[in-house]
Amino acid sequence: MKLQNLLEGVEIIDLIGDCNLEIAGIVSDHREVKEHYAFLCYQGLNVDGHDFISGAINNGAKVIISEKPIHSPPNDITNVITPNGRQTQAICAGNWYGNPTTELKLIGITGTNGKTSTAHLAYSILRSHGYKTAVLGTVGHSYETQESHKNENNHVAIKIPALLTTPDPYKLHAIFKELVESGVQYVVMETSSQGLAQYRLSGLKFDTAVFTNFTQDHLDYHGTMEEYLAAKLMLFAQLDREGIAILNSDSSVINEIRDQIPQHQIITYGIKTDADLTAKNIDLSLKQLCFSTNIKDSIKDLLEISCNNIDTSLQLLGSYNIYNALAAVGVGLRYNCSEMAIADGLSSTVVPGRFERISAVNDNNEFAVIVDYAHTPDGLENVLSAARDLSDGQLISVFGCGGDRDKSKRPLMGEISTEIADFSVITSDNPRTENPDEIISDIVSNLPHDAAYMCISDRRKAIQKAILKAEKNDVVVIAGKGHEDYQEINGERYPFDDRMVASDILQDIQMESS
Repeated sequence: MKLQNLLEGVEIIDLIGDCNLEIAGIVSDHREVKEHYAFLCYQGLNVDGHDFISGAINNGAKVIISEKPIHSPPNDITNVITPNGRQTQAICAGNWYGNPTTELKLIGITGTNGKTSTAHLAYSILRSHGYKTAVLGTVGHSYETQESHKNENNHVAIKIPALLTTPDPYKLHAIFKELVESGVQYVVMETSSQGLAQYRLSGLKFDTAVFTNFTQDHLDYHGTMEEYLAAKLMLFAQLDREGIAILNSDSSVINEIRDQIPQHQIITYGIKTDADLTAKNIDLSLKQLCFSTNIKDSIKDLLEISCNNIDTSLQLLGSYNIYNALAAVGVGLRYNCSEMAIADGLSSTVVPGRFERISAVNDNNEFAVIVDYAHTPDGLENVLSAARDLSDGQLISVFGCGGDRDKSKRPLMGEISTEIADFSVITSDNPRTENPDEIISDIVSNLPHDAAYMCISDRRKAIQKAILKAEKNDVVVIAGKGHEDYQEINGERYPFDDRMVASDILQDIQMESS
């Protein structure tokens, strides 16, 4: 690719050298540079990529794209200076892979909680209608392709593990290209605040943007709630001119989002406030969640649909999943999915580690064990409140807080757990480089002396203690890690899955009682 084509759409402060050079590749890691590569660098949070320019040149780079000019560059080196290296990286990655998203309908989902469940519900609805769809997010990236030597009705499921909710631009556009080549039409993707703030999605245009909710999280990265919200709002700045925004009308920041997108059509959903999509006839149990979606006539006119109210049941339990389902219904209606496709898509969706009930083989326990990813104050409050509504007995909570993350939420989560649950077992989450016992001390720092809790830093023993304590009609909630199959300690990831641990403990109980 010619350098000038690679730089199409990039803001350039200065260019020293030849813009007609042929580029063999582009990377941001100097160790991956090969002959005739372009090396892109920027000032990171902890590392300055400019420090590795000489190493990149030694490895064969002929183009350096940087935020600072190179002092006395070799004569055969072209230096492109840009004001925002991260943004440039995303745009160049799109150019390198031929801007595959121009052939895709992008559906971005942002918010503090509910992104994963909403994304999978929307993905399932679109697939049920017959659209070739992919989902990209926290629990992995999934889509279906057709092998060329098989007939058109024989599909092959592709699943790609996700290290980040929002991949880096090079990986992201490589995935987009693969999706286009596989015939995918729609991409439902979670858009994290870090991914947005780090410009990983720069250059993309979203056909639909969904907002779930906004509560405290990631302040270790963003610093303030204002900066955190500003990152979320970046998604709506990238909404296509004809795009649709689907917004939670019960959110405290609904007006701030509306102010950012006055030129776009908006669909609202909610339970407590007047909205375009609302839920009625709600029926909750430990086996299913049933409700009917009420659709305003104004939305039927806007979307030119004749859809009636939609009755459905969810395998995703917990009242807060009504919000996620309503948002997904909005996506389905936006793309003219049938009532049957919407109902079937919602009822067939299972999301790993999202209010997931855990059972042993031939389970005959008279109490319930729930695993959920809730790792924020609001998320923990939601899942415990939902479990409380379903419990006829005691509610037992198991949770911890991650290390090297926002410390201010730790005592908040301690207070929430001990206020809602009858008993809390406070344990380790992913301590990373911190001492687990010190994290636990932060969690319990503001708890009253009469709070019902105990601290067990070993997460396996904590889960075991909670389950052994459970009696008939009790509910045990194991929160914080959800789908994760590891525990990160001192920079290393050790195998650990709350669902497997809980299942093994339940199995042991069953064997002992038989």
